[in-house]
This record gives sequence, structure tokens and C-alpha cells, in this order.
Amino acid sequence: MSNQNNNDENNKYMAIDREVYKEIDDFSAEVLDGDELLKYVEARRSFFNNTEKAIEKYFTPEEIQEGISTYGDFYYHYMAKYSKGYLYKIGNTGYTEGFRNLLKKYELDPDLLNINWESIKLREEIYEVDLIDVLYAVISYEIGKYGYEIFGINMGFESVLYFIVKKDAYEKRIKKEYNLFTLFDLEFLENIYNEIYEVTEDLGIPKVKTGDFLEKKGAEFHTMFRNKEANTVIKNIDEDDERLKLIL
Repeated sequence: MSNQNNNDENNKYMAIDREVYKEIDDFSAEVLDGDELLKYVEARRSFFNNTEKAIEKYFTPEEIQEGISTYGDFYYHYMAKYSKGYLYKIGNTGYTEGFRNLLKKYELDPDLLNINWESIKLREEIYEVDLIDVLYAVISYEIGKYGYEIFGINMGFESVLYFIVKKDAYEKRIKKEYNLFTLFDLEFLENIYNEIYEVTEDLGIPKVKTGDFLEKKGAEFHTMFRNKEANTVIKNIDEDDERLKLIL
């Protein structure tokens, strides 16, 4: 009876493993090009044939020190290094250029989008890290006009790996719950933030400039600066003000 119970338990975990691996393979087929996909399949096979050798083959000693042991670790680090995706390490700056390079990899010209890249880049050092989500939302809206979707995945590391795909592929085959990672998209962010607005014209407020972003909390608007002393609360405007543009 005990052996039967153990077999049942093993079969259950094997079924879970197969489901997880199928999810990863299906996802990879959506975000990797033909040659990239073939190389991924080879890397996956190498991992299961000889995990230690595969890790040494695909990663430097410094990268291995970040902690690569399970297949989930291996997959995430492999995709970050060998796919077109953009790996953003939470808390870091440099994401304006990171997103611009991501767009170029997918042959989308960032300078043809209605985004003031220089303005956002200048704010990276003085804004909370939430600014990356604001930029993400703007990019999502702009490339959506051309039938594309940008999204990110997180597998428990202090980072997000961003990809761009056709909107139809995202809605029909990618957008769902996964066992190994969390999906970051516009809908996910809308559940985290209150409304965020861009200041498009001078509000006549010393601490707020055109190009700044405000988060609406209740009936008030709050600036999003990293330096808490630089922040201010604005009470004499509302969301219908023509000098504000809804971003998120």
C-alpha cells in the first residue's frame, strides 16, 4: 500500500513537471525566433543531460555566482543572456536606453514613437523607480498602435525580463497564469498604481515642470521624486485639466 502511495505521489509530481516544461517551451516558441528557438532547445537538452556542464557552457563564473541550480534559474538567466529580451534589474537606472535598444532589436524605431526619451532619461536619477513603469505604459500605448505588445516576466529574482510580440499572439497564447513566473503587463500595473498623469503644460507650481509625472491619490496629485523633501501635493487641479495627460 505504501509503495502504491509513493508511486501515486511520484506520478503527480511528474505530471506537474511536464506541465511546467510544456508551459516554458510554449512560451519560448512565442518569444524566440527560429534560430534562437533551436539554440534554446539545445541548451535545455544540455541542462537535462548534464546540468553542471551546461551551466559552465552557457554562463561565466561570475554569472554562475548569481545562483543557477534549478531549471527555472537556468531558463531565466539563459533568456536574459541569449534572447532579444531586455533585463531590467530593479532599482537601477539606464532603463530609457534599455527600452530603446529593445525596440531596435524588434526593428521598431524608438524615434518614430511619440515619446520624449530625453525628458524621461533626465528624470531617471531624480524620480522613484516607478518611473520605469510609467515609461513602460507609454511604450505599450505607442507600439500598440502598430499591433505590438510589450510585457515582462519575473521568476523571483530582483529583475524583470521584457519582450515584445505581436498583440494577437500575446492576447491569444501568452497572456495567462504561469507556474514558474509572473507576467508583467499594463493590466498588472493598473492594479498596482493609482492613476498617473503627465504634465503637458506649465501648472504654475514651482516644484512641478512640464514633462513631470503626478500620481493621483484621492482628490490630490502627488509628485514622484526620489527625494522626499522635493515632493509636493497639489490640490487645486483635477483629472480633467487640459494640462494633464493620463498615462497609467
